Amino acid sequence: MGGVKDSSIRQSLWFAITAVVLAAVARFSIFSPLGVAELAYCFLIPLALPDWSQHSKRLIFLFGWISGFLFWLPSIIWLRHVTVFGTIGLSAVLAVFTGLWLLYFGRSLQPKWGDARGLLQAWRVPLLGAAFWVILEWSRTWVFWGFPWNPLSVSQANRPAVLSILPFTGGWGLSFLLVWINLALAQWLRSPFTRWEGKGYLPVSRRVPLVVMVPLGILLGSAGIYFWNVTKFVPSQPVRVGFVQPYATMKWEQSEVEANLRRGWEETRNLKEDAPEIILWPESATPVPVIGSLGLKEGVENLAAYMGVPILMGNMAFLESEGVYENGVFWVDPSKGLAEEYYVKRKLVPFGEFIPFRRYIPFVETFVPISLDCRPGERAYNFYFEDRGSGNEIEIGPLICYEDVFPNIARETVRAGADWLFVATNNSWYGEEAGAYQHANHAVIRAVENRRPVLRSGNGGWSGWIDEWGNIRREVVDNRGSIYFQGGEVVPIVSDLRFQDHLTFYVRWGNWFVWACITIVMIELIGRLLHRQNT
Repeated sequence: MGGVKDSSIRQSLWFAITAVVLAAVARFSIFSPLGVAELAYCFLIPLALPDWSQHSKRLIFLFGWISGFLFWLPSIIWLRHVTVFGTIGLSAVLAVFTGLWLLYFGRSLQPKWGDARGLLQAWRVPLLGAAFWVILEWSRTWVFWGFPWNPLSVSQANRPAVLSILPFTGGWGLSFLLVWINLALAQWLRSPFTRWEGKGYLPVSRRVPLVVMVPLGILLGSAGIYFWNVTKFVPSQPVRVGFVQPYATMKWEQSEVEANLRRGWEETRNLKEDAPEIILWPESATPVPVIGSLGLKEGVENLAAYMGVPILMGNMAFLESEGVYENGVFWVDPSKGLAEEYYVKRKLVPFGEFIPFRRYIPFVETFVPISLDCRPGERAYNFYFEDRGSGNEIEIGPLICYEDVFPNIARETVRAGADWLFVATNNSWYGEEAGAYQHANHAVIRAVENRRPVLRSGNGGWSGWIDEWGNIRREVVDNRGSIYFQGGEVVPIVSDLRFQDHLTFYVRWGNWFVWACITIVMIELIGRLLHRQNT
């Protein structure tokens, strides 16, 4: 008998290991560079099918962590160009969230599949599993300074028809529906192999399809909203916007500094014949700060005067009297020069723009050569641009680098009055791989959540714009079709006038859906504790 038991345990372990690997591969495949978005409807099924009751809590968490690590490491492998150790360490930290989800599912939810009594039992596991997934995604916006990269909703960035739920729930609602579908399908697949006892009620295997059909019906309704409304697009007067990609290298030798400045100036001047009305430069558009460097301020002002249009640029300010840097977006008027007020990045990159707990761990400076920390901004700050064609004033809300992966930052910018969202970023640190595409996909989600066009200017790509319905209207590419190049383009931008001065439900009420998920999970946990006390 002992041999039979050992054989059963080995089979269970191999089944679990196979499930872990399959889930990681499927999850990786739904995001760029592969972008097989439809796999998002079934990627969790391998993790949901094994019988986790045969394993300890520690082993279940470990299996979940391994699956998460196998997903995250190849997903953010482009980060190795900056730090190999950091890439591995960040992948290990992010994998903890997958481990926690599988532990909750395997110990608290999956055993409930064996209890078919009650009308709501078939709905319990998919809904609670989806709610807990959303809670963990939301936690990644603030745990360890926050890195909410590649939430499930972003996997559908190239499927705008299913994004219409976002203005109501934010990206959280779409992530919830995708996990709900995964677990309902897994429950449906598993039920024929499970012995159900009791009489006087329908077996779960006959009831589960409705649990699948409801979230699919919601997505179908979302598609209906999209196709009905996208044909009724009410375009504004087009604004000709110049995108500049200087592809500046991050080298600080004097010869490189001069070459980088020359590239930015040349690519900007090349746009003059195409008559832009405003020019967008990426983050760190010049290798030296526009405030705190001799001559650069005058040079940028002269360039704007030559072009005859304003330049909105990402750049740095060095405030020598205070001994701090600020990563910002600056407005250069062709007649008035560099504006005194500018936007300061609110969400800084740890170990990239500041060293956490520098005072307490000074030895970190040995590995991270940041002599002075950047100072974070405290609020949204928008720029006003007068459209020559209509005479209307457009309020442009800037975001810098990975600020557009944080839903609340974009939401606060729109609440401050932004008509457009402008993302100035510099992805040249990360090579010519999937990083820029993954980053741009987050902007699609922000555009739909807020019903605002999103314009992006990258140092070497991704540059272009996304409309309020999540359609990528223009991706700036070279003659090879690559986003990674030095150059620029003038693109007409329009907005849907139906959303002028309109705030979506999500913009008004924020993360209400997350709090709803927290509430139902807490109710379930409290109910379980009370049940244990009574028994």
